[in-house]
Formats: sequence, C-alpha cells, structure tokens
Amino acid sequence: MEAIVLNLHKWDIHNHEQNKMMLDYICSNIASRFNLYGLNGMPRRATIIEALARYPCLTCVVEKLSEKTVKNEAVDPFYKECHRLAVNILVEELFYLLTRMGYKIAISTEMDLDYGKVDILINLTNYGLSLKNATKRLIIEVKTGNSISFSQIFRYLLDSKCNTIIVWRIRKRQVLVFNAQKLKPLLAEFVRMICLRAERLLSSKQIPSCQHVKNVSYQPSQEELQQAFEDFSEALVETLPTVLDIILKQLRIIPKQNV
Repeated sequence: MEAIVLNLHKWDIHNHEQNKMMLDYICSNIASRFNLYGLNGMPRRATIIEALARYPCLTCVVEKLSEKTVKNEAVDPFYKECHRLAVNILVEELFYLLTRMGYKIAISTEMDLDYGKVDILINLTNYGLSLKNATKRLIIEVKTGNSISFSQIFRYLLDSKCNTIIVWRIRKRQVLVFNAQKLKPLLAEFVRMICLRAERLLSSKQIPSCQHVKNVSYQPSQEELQQAFEDFSEALVETLPTVLDIILKQLRIIPKQNV
C-alpha cells in the first residue's frame, strides 16, 4: 500500500492520463486481493469501481467484491422488454434517418468491425447503444425507469475514446447530455474518491462489521406495471424526436451532397 499512498501525494488529479493510470493500478490491486478477473484474465474494472463508488462502508464494499457470482438485480422482465423495445426503435429510426442523408451505416455487436468500411457504426450495448464516426464516439444510455448511475456515466467518460454521453430518461421525458470536457473537474474528484477509498480498503488490517440493511428486491403490482407501461409508451413517442435531434447534433451530422 505504500506505493499507492506515495502516488496519491504526488498525483495531479487534473491529468487525465494519470487518472486512468491510477484507476488501472488500484483496480489491479483490488482484483488481485479479491480474485476479480474476467474471462479474458483482465481485472473486472467496472465491478470494482461500482462497488467503491457506491459504498462508504468498507464492509459493504468487501461484501460486494466478495460475491462469487454476478447477482441478478431482479429487474422485472417487463422493464427489460421496455428497454429492448426503446433501443430497437431508436436504432431503426437512426438507421433510416442517416441512410436517407447519404451515410453508410452498419449495425453490429462486434467490437472488431472494420470501421473504415462505414461512415457510422451503431453498436448495441447492455445499456443502450453507441455510435462512432471518423472523429467522434457517442454513447446513448436508455433508461426506462427512474434510476440513473453517475458512476456508470463517469466510467464511460474516463475512456479517452468517449467524450459525450446522452442519457435518454424516457419516463422522465428527459434527454441529458454529459460532456467529458465540461465535467473534467468533477471526473477528477470522482477518480480521487475512488482511489482514496481503495487505499483505505487495502490498508485496513481488519474490516469492522456493519448493521446496514441490504436492499430487498421490489416487486411492482399489476396496477403499477400497467401505469408504468402507459407512461413509458406515451413518453417514448413524445421524446423520440428530441433524442434523435440531439444525437444528430452531437455527431455534427449534415446531409451529404450529390447523393
């Protein structure tokens, strides 16, 4: 742990590359201690950062990191279907608009696609989709419920390949745009918080017990699901033009000439 403490004292939190190096370093240490590696042998950085970001209590962090399997968050299949429907509608509307404007589009879940063969790649993700052209990568998070995760957004923005995230909160009728350049100071503080908490965890010889009550899975009633679907359907149709317009503006898309 002395190496982490030394680096923290000499660390310029406004240096983006240094932030990434520090995150990689602490994720490697945490992965080694809790045996948190993916099938590719790399540390499960998302799991580690999410646990450190969520809990000030070290006992809760340890419990989360010590889970032997990735637990299902017990999301009702109803909400998953709403999410899938929203993503599919958004993808096809984007494909239709962009092809009519003269762009060559590919829709793929393969990360190693040859980008050079298309103008824009639409890649499906667990949380929505991402778009990539020659100069920019844009992530669109589709939220069909009321939740939002800043730690998830910050993790994406810390990736040098991604500088903008659009969060489409359908039922809230909100389309939020998060830009890495504008959020640099906050991103730096987020990284510092993660690293300080990791230092506190790794330097603790004994983790005290806690009395925190763990969240119990919530099961909505039939009436609540019915109302949720009505809200979702109305809000999707209402806000779809807005999210499409914002996506095109963020990609700086203009109609091609002589098509």
